[in-house]
Parts: sequence; C-alpha cells; structure tokens
Amino acid sequence: MSEENMQHIHPGEDDFSLKDLINKGLEYFFLLWRHKWLILFIGLLGAGALYLKAYLTPTTYSAPLTFALNEGDGNSSMGAISGLLGQFGLGGNTSGKVSMDKIVALSKSMRIVNKALFDKTTVNGKEDFIANHIIDLYKMDEKWAKYNPAYKGFRFKSDSLDTFTLDENSALKGIYWFTVGGLKPGLVTCNYDNESTIFTLDSKTENDALSLALTENIFNRLSRFYVQQSSDKQKQTFDLVKAKADSLFNAWTSSEYAVGKMDQTQGALWAPQDRTNKNIRSKQSLMYATAYTEALKNLEIADYALKNSTPFIREIDKPFFPLDAMGANRLRQSIIGLILGCGLAGAWVIGKNIVLKALKS
Repeated sequence: MSEENMQHIHPGEDDFSLKDLINKGLEYFFLLWRHKWLILFIGLLGAGALYLKAYLTPTTYSAPLTFALNEGDGNSSMGAISGLLGQFGLGGNTSGKVSMDKIVALSKSMRIVNKALFDKTTVNGKEDFIANHIIDLYKMDEKWAKYNPAYKGFRFKSDSLDTFTLDENSALKGIYWFTVGGLKPGLVTCNYDNESTIFTLDSKTENDALSLALTENIFNRLSRFYVQQSSDKQKQTFDLVKAKADSLFNAWTSSEYAVGKMDQTQGALWAPQDRTNKNIRSKQSLMYATAYTEALKNLEIADYALKNSTPFIREIDKPFFPLDAMGANRLRQSIIGLILGCGLAGAWVIGKNIVLKALKS
C-alpha cells in the first residue's frame, strides 16, 4: 500500500478530532455569552421592527366565492346542430371543452371589472359607486393630487364610461389596475383547482362591506357575460332556422290560397291551360308543405340545442357576514424578529472573531 493511501487511513496531526470540535464549540459559546447583551439588544430591535410592521399593516377582509362552470348538455344534439350550421355557412369548432383560463382572464378584464366598479353599494351607511368607495377607503385622490392637483377630492359623478373626460379615464385606469393587480397584488383574485375545476373569486379590502360587494358584483357581471357570449352561436342558428321556417310557411299558405281562389273562380269550367296551372300550384303547395314540415323539425332541434347547450355558472359557496379578518399576528412577528435579530447578531460576532484571528495569524 502506498504512503499516500496510508495517510488517508491513519489521520495525521492536522485532522480535526471530536475533542477539537467540542473545544471550538465551547469557545464560540463563551464568545457569544460575553456579547450576550449586544446580541439581545439587536434581537429586541428585530422584534420591535417586525412588531411595528405588523401594527402598521391594516386588517383586510376576505370575501371568497366559489363557483363551477356548467357547459350545458348539448353534446347529444351536436351532430344535428352541426348539420344546420353547415346549411347556413356557420360551421366551426363545436368542442364543449371548458376554457378555464378564459374564465380567469374574463374576471380581470376591463369589460367586466369596470362595469362592476360602477355598480352601487352601501359602505359605512353611504351608497355610492364601488369605484368611489375604493377612492375613499384608500385615499387615492390624495395620492393622485401629488402629481395633479385637479384630482384633490375627485369622485366619479356618472357611470357613463363612453362620455368620460381624459382625467376620468385616467382615474378609472388607476382604480382598475389597483383592483386587478399589476406589479403588486390587487384587491381581486381569481383562480381554479385543476382537479376539481372549482373556481375561487376572492376580494380583499380594508372594509368588509366593500369586499363582499366587489366579489358579488364581479361574479354577477362575469356570469351574465359568459353565458351570453357562449350562447350567441346557438341563438344565431335558431334565428336563421326560424326565419327559414316562417318563409316556407308564408309560401305554403300563399299557394293554398291561390289554389282555392282558382277553384272558386273557375268552378266546373276548366280550360286545359287553367287545369295545368292549377296542377302546378297544387304541386308547389305540397312541396312547400313538405319543406315546412322538415323546417319545423330543424327548428325543434335548434331550440333544443339552444336550451341545452347554454352554459351557466353556478355558485357553490357564497360569502356572507361576518367576513374573516386577516391581519399580521403581532406576537408571532415579534418572536420571529427576536430570533432573526439574535441570529444575525451572533453570526456577526462569530464572523468578526474568525476574521480577526485570521489577520493575526
């Protein structure tokens, strides 16, 4: 066996023994003990800092609402309705796959959120737009006034978004991004569970009534818009089939009246040409009647598809008073601050000692 391998098997004098480890530990312990008041002082500073942060952090109220999306039961009629769509040049993808991300994106869209912001609700005994309540609660007008004095005391007077001035549009954008979040978390969040496909829409503000109103109004706006938007194609198909059926009915009744009028006018005196015209009219009437019967069947299919393929959003758990108050635990934050402060102070004392020894050697 080589001499080099022998050195690995038989430790030399420079190897760190258990005794050395214990001695080093005791050395650091007594070092920390000598600086215990400094370490405790820095620990108390950390505890005080985190306690102050917890004290200054406002209490928020959470209003979570869970819901599920039902896409309807239109699969049984999709074959027939696809044929009808093809007749009118409206064929396309008829997949009933639920777009989970679409619901989340819609819940944060300007179309949904801005309309909800101008629904009225009562907060602290005052009825006003939700947007104005947000301005009041978070003193947003004072923050805006630092850059533009015209915003001092600003409030929305109308919900006619199309007639807003430039200043009103700028304020609306500010409230919108404050609500849905951008670089910072917003007042409203929406997410879903991949396994259960259950959505959770939640609002967190510093006022319980405002949190509840924000959640409920965004949900109501989202539900109505999604249902309307999703059923547009089926509604368009139904309207086209109904218009075709009405047209065939009018043509059929007109032909029947024409044949009846010819019978009444000619009586038993029929010229060969008149008899031919009557036969043509009668066959046309039969053709229209047959086509109208088929159109009625198609109309029933379209009506069934419209009623059974229309999705809806169903509430599962709805928030109600009293809402859960969410705030930082001051005692817990103080303990964390004390531990962090003492730990950092101890590390600084030991590190300083190691550096000084290294410089002396």
